[in-house]
Amino acid sequence: MNINIETAISELHKVFHKLNDVLFNSALPEPAILIQNKGNKKNVLGWCSTQEIWVNKTTQERRYEINIVAEYLNRSVYEVVSTLLHEMVHLHNLVNGIKDVSRGNVYHNKKFKEAAESHGLIIEYNEKLGWSLSRLNDNTKSIVDSMDLNKEAFSLARMDFSNLAAGGKSSTRKYVCPQCGAIIRTSKELKVICGECLVPFELS
Repeated sequence: MNINIETAISELHKVFHKLNDVLFNSALPEPAILIQNKGNKKNVLGWCSTQEIWVNKTTQERRYEINIVAEYLNRSVYEVVSTLLHEMVHLHNLVNGIKDVSRGNVYHNKKFKEAAESHGLIIEYNEKLGWSLSRLNDNTKSIVDSMDLNKEAFSLARMDFSNLAAGGKSSTRKYVCPQCGAIIRTSKELKVICGECLVPFELS
């Protein structure tokens, strides 16, 4: 099967509509859903714009943006959907006037935790990110399982070049757990598994 970004975006829109219907009573405005590189952002799997930054020049309709980081697109379906749902919770809070982050929109407060846990996520605490670490609860997993998603859509990811210095490879490498955000720095190439999450660390 010829998988391209178009396939992944189509599946993400399918998931958005289903979760919006089931978990948010269809109350969320449809955003522009993108897949793009993380740039200089660190420890981020996705984000939701704080403003309606897309506009239709004919109708003047405006949309928020939800982005899934391209370097981490090739995770499991549950993990990618967890990131999408995390950003949907931010969108829910935005349109309802709930301030759920601080410290440069990085630290997730208890209002985020409460909203996320009432909309299908299990939330854990991280010292730097607050109540940010997200995974799907069993009910949401069942919803995802019922959708018959194309899992191959999430087999493609952008190569991560952030470890390259101006003159070549950096002397140190940073590995990040994609679930809890734990970081390992080393001068060697490693294959390590997070003892807490039991998933492989990823080169960041």
